[in-house]
Amino acid sequence: MDLRIAIVNYNTRDLLDACLSSIEANPPDGEYEVVVVDNASRDDSAAMVRERHPAVTVIASDANLGYAAGNNRALEGSRARYFLILNSDTEVHPGCLQALIDFMDAHPRVGMCGARLILPDGSIQPSCATELTLRKYLTQQMLLDKAGLSGYLFGDYWVDVAHLSEPTEAEQLTGACMFCRREAVEQLGGMDEGYWMYCEDSDYCQRYRAAGWLLYYVPQATLLHVLGGSSKTARAEMIAAYNHGAARYFRRHRGPAPASAAKLIGLAGGLLRLLLWGLPMLATLGLVGRFRRPTALFAKTLWLTLLPPRRPRR
Repeated sequence: MDLRIAIVNYNTRDLLDACLSSIEANPPDGEYEVVVVDNASRDDSAAMVRERHPAVTVIASDANLGYAAGNNRALEGSRARYFLILNSDTEVHPGCLQALIDFMDAHPRVGMCGARLILPDGSIQPSCATELTLRKYLTQQMLLDKAGLSGYLFGDYWVDVAHLSEPTEAEQLTGACMFCRREAVEQLGGMDEGYWMYCEDSDYCQRYRAAGWLLYYVPQATLLHVLGGSSKTARAEMIAAYNHGAARYFRRHRGPAPASAAKLIGLAGGLLRLLLWGLPMLATLGLVGRFRRPTALFAKTLWLTLLPPRRPRR
């Protein structure tokens, strides 16, 4: 078996159908298998996979395991040479999977590689980044990156990959497409299940690099990414999960003091956004819908960030 593809799904029935169809239309040359872990979806995703994609193995969980735990469950027991962690809101292009296999076959020191992600409008999504630092997290939360000040102050977080035409070493790869060598997975284990969603990919990449494995961005392999397609239905929960994930990341890799700082930064970021939308809402007496909805969103985000992080139930 050359490849096992792991896909965690939560209420993305149509996107998942398109993803699986793209794999079937553009398979690798060798033997492969696909495992979908459905995290207690309410949209009949699991039934759809069984009906339309009978070769795919479906693991239907009766609880939402979260992204990290779901992927670990999808990878259990496989002896494939490579594992691909793939978002359900992606579609692989012709030659993508084989290009990743060929690259890894030719570079045995590479533990993980990632593909070029194309957005629906045809633009290229930044899909690799520099190491996550407290300063870069601060620029995100304080909206300094939106103001164009992030790179000026602390260096850009995302790498500009649009001009890259050859495989390039990276410090981080996005969790939407993580092509992993089995030996590296066996050495390091799976993703840290203490992460519910977000920052588990940053943590996994950091662990690979600390163990001496190289990470590479491979632009010859391309896929479509409907960015955020799997997290639109519960945005406040997703933002809070990112804040909790960042605090866990800094605790694991920097220590208790940076973790506490990250928690405060996450709260400050939520408060800033609440004020930016809430003050205009008050000024307009709540009559303008475009102010009400974001105000409610960030009020909920701030509250969820104050609560303990969600944990998976296996």
